Amino acid sequence: MIQLIAMLVASTGVALTTAGPGCSKCADEASSDAPAQTTSAAAVQAGAYKSAAWPAHNTDIYAKDLQGQQLPVALGNETWITDQVSTQGKVVVLEFWATWCPPCRAASPILDELQKENPENLAILAIAGQRDPEPGVRSYIEEHQVAYAHLYDGDQSVYKQFESQGIPLSVVLSSDGTIRWIGNPHEEGFLAAVNQTLSVDPAVQARVSAQANAKEATKIDG
Repeated sequence: MIQLIAMLVASTGVALTTAGPGCSKCADEASSDAPAQTTSAAAVQAGAYKSAAWPAHNTDIYAKDLQGQQLPVALGNETWITDQVSTQGKVVVLEFWATWCPPCRAASPILDELQKENPENLAILAIAGQRDPEPGVRSYIEEHQVAYAHLYDGDQSVYKQFESQGIPLSVVLSSDGTIRWIGNPHEEGFLAAVNQTLSVDPAVQARVSAQANAKEATKIDG
């Protein structure tokens, strides 16, 4: 399936990346720069997401089960504390946390290592704001540098939709913006869910395949 997708991308010039969760600006930019997607390519892309072997849904969660659905509220109200990163064509992890939460702080090395291992295909977005004044969050982040991105939302507009009974709360989304897994980053299933999503996500795998082909072509030309 990945080879077929890559062939369609090559033949039509259509980028097989989608805007990340709530990234309407990215979607607008992509649509203005790329040619219109053909019906056949769109059908293959939709089919690839539908047939992919996504991780099993977490059955032991302390939040509303939105697995298999799009985010109920798009991202966009948050303030970027670190440099803004692109989510287009990437697997995304939303990490809801607070500086006063010991388990949240303890999860940071896990997330940091995960982001470092997947710099091109994964975007971890840590969103703070729960009873956590922004100046204090900024100071904490300045003192604890990590590879993943930080945002702030005092209204917690996205987090509230999950009706979670606690934090940290990790939400794993495929590149089409669908929630594939919800749970705690300390759970054994968290890393497995992220890695499984990365391994089957059509946009990610198309990119990996294209990069591998480019390297092989370079070796042959050399």
